[in-house]
Order: sequence, then structure tokens, then C-alpha cells
Amino acid sequence: MNHFILDGRYEDLLEHYGIDAQEVLKKAGLPEVLFKRKHPAMTEQEYYDFMAAVGDLAKDPFLPVKLASSDQIESFSPPIFAAYCSRNGRVFISRLAQYKKLIGPMIFALTEDEASLSVELQTSKKEYRMPEFMVLSEFAFLTAMLRRASKEEIKPVEIELAIPLPENEEVREFFACPFKEGTENKITFAKEDLEKPFISYNQAMWDYFEPEMNKRLAALTVDDSVSAQVRSALTELLPSGEFMIDDVARKLGYSKRTLQRKLSAEKTNFQKQLNSTREILALHYLRNTDMTTNDIAYLLGYQELNSFLRAFAVWKGVSVSEYRKQIAEEE
Repeated sequence: MNHFILDGRYEDLLEHYGIDAQEVLKKAGLPEVLFKRKHPAMTEQEYYDFMAAVGDLAKDPFLPVKLASSDQIESFSPPIFAAYCSRNGRVFISRLAQYKKLIGPMIFALTEDEASLSVELQTSKKEYRMPEFMVLSEFAFLTAMLRRASKEEIKPVEIELAIPLPENEEVREFFACPFKEGTENKITFAKEDLEKPFISYNQAMWDYFEPEMNKRLAALTVDDSVSAQVRSALTELLPSGEFMIDDVARKLGYSKRTLQRKLSAEKTNFQKQLNSTREILALHYLRNTDMTTNDIAYLLGYQELNSFLRAFAVWKGVSVSEYRKQIAEEE
């Protein structure tokens, strides 16, 4: 995917800790109106430049930990919240690694042995460099989330850094583990700690989020086209009711005209992608949930139930009730 969506609340979070978001954007060479957009988007390099600028302007060396462990950080995005609903830390990390592409550009590469599991932060290209602030934030995020969800004071076994080792005593006390210089940015946890149950465990919530995240991930992995980006954005925007082409263009970081031109180059248009996304989601909801037809119509952005019913009949050649009967017969 060419652009990654940065949660709009990041601006408020920075301001809360005394960082001027406009100054950060200016230093990173990004549009100073970026956070005024409904869905701020950045390329991978811009994302790293932004995080580096935050680190450069931060007066508090403990800020990476403060930001990453702030209250309600798990609600910043559906993939993070869904992972927070995991059974334990092992599943939590595995889910984050699987769906990290839906959150930001870095990769979680997992390795394990009999006693431990390690998470190495990687970029998509060797020439990219993760800023120090970002590495410490990611490791603080993992550690803080494991502690919060398990209500246990979980400590990493070791942290290896390809960046300068932290000198701040508060940072070292937060992690409470050995640091070592290395060629990788890697944090290691004991498997025994990762098996501790999460009090935030919620299988029903995970069952709700997983299918849509899989669809979005498949679109990113298999199809890097603009059409796939549009479908992924629509999956998230439809329930909000703000899913017109202008909304999708802002979310993806394009102008409306640029988005139209890119879709046209792929021999499609916005309406076709909207219809396709609605059809895919409708079939998913009917097959995998017990939601009412009214609720499904609402989640797909239809203002009137009859509009959804007519569209469904065109897609499948049968009514919604008839399709439900077909599903029941299959089972």
C-alpha cells in the first residue's frame, strides 16, 4: 500500500505532551494542514521522517514511553483493539505481527526458541532507517500493552538496539531489562510471561473484527492497486456514513481528481468499487453474523432498507430472505 493512515488523534496526543504538531510536520517536510484532513495519510518514508521529527523536538527523553503507554492507546485502531482482545500475550503479538501492515509501515518479524519469543522491527526496504524515537515507542507499546492486558508486571528478557542505547534512567527503569548494542532492533520476551492470561480477552469481539481485517490484509498483500486501496478504505468508512469519493480520497491522501484518474487507468470507477465492497461485506455479514437486515443495511451506508434490498437482489438474483434460507440449507 502506498500510504499509511495516521490516526487523527495523534495530534492531540502530541499536544498533550507539549509537542507542537505543526512544528513536527514542518520539520518533517510534510503539509502543515495534514492533521486537518479527516484521515491523515503518509508514505513509508514520510512516516519515518515524521517520527524522527517528533523525537528531535521532544524535550523529554521519556516521551516515547509516555506516548506508547498512554491511556486508551489500544483504541487507536481496530487491529490494535482486536489484538488487545487476545487470550494471552503470545496470541496478541502474533496478531499484531499479522495485521501490522494495516496500522503502519514497519514489520514485526517474529523468531522463537523453547523459552522465548523475539520481535524484530524491520522496514520494507533496506535503505529505510527507523528513527530512535520510533523504535523505543514500538517497544514501549508492546511492553505496556502486555502489562495492561495481563495485569502483570511483565519485563522483556532483553532488548537489542541498532540505534544508540537509551541513557535516560526512567526509560531503563520502565523496561527493567538488559540493553545491548547490535545490528537489529529486537525485543525478547519469555514465553512463560506471554502465556499469562489477558483480562481483556474477548473472543466475540475478535470474531467480529477478524474477517474484515483479513479482507483488508488480503487486498494489501495480493493487490496493491488503487482499486484495492479504495475497497480497503470503504470497509472502514461505510459504517460512518462518510464514504463518498471525497472522503475516500482524503483517507488515501489523494485529491478527488487524482483518485478518479488512477481508477480510470485501472479501467474502473469509484461507484463500481463501492458496489463491489458493499456486496462483499453484505455476504460476509449474512454468512458470519446474526445481524438483522436493517443493521446490515446501516453498516453498508444505505439510508433506506429498500435500497439495500434492491441492490442485493441485483447482486445475487435472490432476496435477502431467500439467501438466508440457502445458507441455512448449506449448514
